[in-house]
Amino acid sequence: MGVAILAVRVTSERFDDSGEEASPTVITEAPSTAVITPERSDEAAVNYGWRLTAQDDFDGRRVNTANWEIYHGHNPVSGENLSADQCVVRGGTLTLVGDGDDTAATCGIAWHDDQTYGRWEVRARFPAPADPDFNPVLLLWPESDTNTDGEIDFAEIYDPARQYVESWLHGPGNIDAGHTRKDLDITQWHNYAVEWQPDHVTCYIDGLAWATYGTPGTIPSEPMHLVIQQNHNRHKPTAPIRSTAEVDWVRVYE
Repeated sequence: MGVAILAVRVTSERFDDSGEEASPTVITEAPSTAVITPERSDEAAVNYGWRLTAQDDFDGRRVNTANWEIYHGHNPVSGENLSADQCVVRGGTLTLVGDGDDTAATCGIAWHDDQTYGRWEVRARFPAPADPDFNPVLLLWPESDTNTDGEIDFAEIYDPARQYVESWLHGPGNIDAGHTRKDLDITQWHNYAVEWQPDHVTCYIDGLAWATYGTPGTIPSEPMHLVIQQNHNRHKPTAPIRSTAEVDWVRVYE
């Protein structure tokens, strides 16, 4: 995989629902016996029996470069400055730091291994207040390093108050193939997952599906990998305020 710095991009336009699952039920067969339905997990992988193939718990002192490529340098397309120094691992947490100065240096990392179809889950939170120009995103990015092969943004943040999350599907040819927004306090820890299959893409939060895309001809089919980054989409001449995103763990599944 080449340097996927192209995955960090300025989003100039976005085109403008969620479901709640009932609480576990208790079925009483007789006064002396009760069958309690299994409790739902807040991990989609547990609920659906996904098979784990790789993981990172960020237990070391820095990003494990055996698993990740760290973006570093100036991106002339977006004007962003990316640095390994902005990817801080401490106490079992990866923190993506967006600097509150004129450089607005930020962090992005890309999983080394690509695969065609699969499932990914990330436990993360997005502290507030944050600058409107710092936009964290969890996404699947093509091995080809061009979004003409599609792009799956399964958790993307534009709200500086961090009170909602959005997802976008970009199909082959970089067509806009779907968008969903969910109101949620994302300053708290949540588990964000995506299932990418030949006929659909489904996004999950805390084990529940909240967005599904499946229009024929819009599902990417080329190998992809996980990317975690905090974009800096500059919309003002002044320096941003320091903003962060935090990741507890990452899981990769078949």
